[in-house]
Amino acid sequence: MQTVANFLQVVSHPKHLLNKSKSTSVLIANTRLVPLLFVIMTCLISLEAHASTYNKLSIQLVKICEGGKTEGQVTGFFKTKCEERSLSEVNEYDKLIWVGALFDADQLLMQRNKPLGLFISAKAAAEFYLNGQMIGRNGLPSAIPSYEIAGAMDYVTYLPANLLKAHNNELVIKLSSHHNVIGFEQLIQRIIISDYASPQNIVLRNYLPSFIPLGILLIGLVYTLPLVLTGTVSQYNLLLPLLTTVVMAQLVTELLRGLIAYNYPVHEFRALSIFVLGSLSGVCLLAYLAHAFLNTGRKRLMLSALCLILASVYQSNSLEQSTIFAIQIPAFICLALAVYATVYKRQSALAHAVALFIFSMLIAFLPGKFLDVYFYYFVSLLLLYFLVQHAIAYRNEKVQRLSEQSRADRLQRALDDYSEARQPTKIMLNHSGKVEWFSADQICFCKGARDYVEVNIADAKSILHSESLSTMEEKLPDLFVRVHRSYLVNTHYVQSLEKSTSGGGILTLTTGAEIPVSRRIMPKVRKVLI
Repeated sequence: MQTVANFLQVVSHPKHLLNKSKSTSVLIANTRLVPLLFVIMTCLISLEAHASTYNKLSIQLVKICEGGKTEGQVTGFFKTKCEERSLSEVNEYDKLIWVGALFDADQLLMQRNKPLGLFISAKAAAEFYLNGQMIGRNGLPSAIPSYEIAGAMDYVTYLPANLLKAHNNELVIKLSSHHNVIGFEQLIQRIIISDYASPQNIVLRNYLPSFIPLGILLIGLVYTLPLVLTGTVSQYNLLLPLLTTVVMAQLVTELLRGLIAYNYPVHEFRALSIFVLGSLSGVCLLAYLAHAFLNTGRKRLMLSALCLILASVYQSNSLEQSTIFAIQIPAFICLALAVYATVYKRQSALAHAVALFIFSMLIAFLPGKFLDVYFYYFVSLLLLYFLVQHAIAYRNEKVQRLSEQSRADRLQRALDDYSEARQPTKIMLNHSGKVEWFSADQICFCKGARDYVEVNIADAKSILHSESLSTMEEKLPDLFVRVHRSYLVNTHYVQSLEKSTSGGGILTLTTGAEIPVSRRIMPKVRKVLI
């Protein structure tokens, strides 16, 4: 979390960055990723360790029979000649089926200090039987579509201790799935026997660490969006907050499963939403890098990437696989783009290439686990890196604007001085019942005294002019500077500036006069005189 604190310091105090060189800032930005990566990996290891102690028994191998063959024969299910498959191969939509599995409960009974439950995630309505006895129902399964009542996507039923045996427990599930719209997703995602708990609590245990990347993404969005909306940075950088928003929406959609119970037909729309948001995040990532490293050919690149994504989605077997392709293809193209930019020595291209290489390899070698476990951590890390680079770019842009503004101010002062030297401004002064005209370059300084101004002329003459200091300031040319609420000074007569212990200063003029400088105006006076 120190890294996040450091990042917030960058956001909250951009002036602090102005005192550091560009190379040092880039080094610091890259170094900050190391502790954050350590924190993320620690969370992941803790999650895996927690899952291994919580999930007592996972059923993977089952027997499948169609409904008509075993109706009313639950006790003799395992004597029938049915097909044996893994859960991932069960895809009997739009029909009634029976699913059975044998399991030993000796270890569960020995370690049990809480009631046991059967946790199932399936896009189906189901009835559950343990050793010939019905123990629960999720919706109402039926061979007739109109008779089926859709069950919850995640469901837990209590396993009575008096029905469990040490060995060869027979679990039989009567199951139907007539309300699927797309049918892309796996019919039965998991069957787990563990301590009894709410199905949302069981799901949420796996999603709780995802609040860490959600917080990081929210910080990034809060930082970048105001900069874009106020026009502080170039408009193409709208892609960065857009990418952050899309990934946040995808993560929130994932988290909803652990927060809200819903029936299985809703799950397909959730999976479809995740696919759409994953595709958008991949496209936004590619567009951001294309704008950063390409001057031409961006539209052709984006069109080619979209064609590749559509072709891979067409060949995929599930929405999860389609989502992985929709992220993987833009990531690989971004990696190639960053490598290309590195060869041509584009600024920060090498760091982008390294980050994208790690990101792409994780997708390639951990496709099954990546989307559910690692994706949001590494996307948030990648986005955090982009945000730090964005902050550095904004700092550099701000420094450049300040430098240009300073040069423009100096040029304007030089032009004003030249114009004033060629044709001095004439100032009318009222004093002692008469009116006199003086050139502005004759006036050394003006001292305010309520509704009067004491005007000091170069020949040591002092004139009491009936006018306020503010009105006088509006008439005088820019070579006069307000150094105090009561003093205006002609910069041409300034000989030295000495800082006082109070934080203000003393201006010594060529005439020998000493003028106080207020602490509040001191930085402005220094800037003008330099």
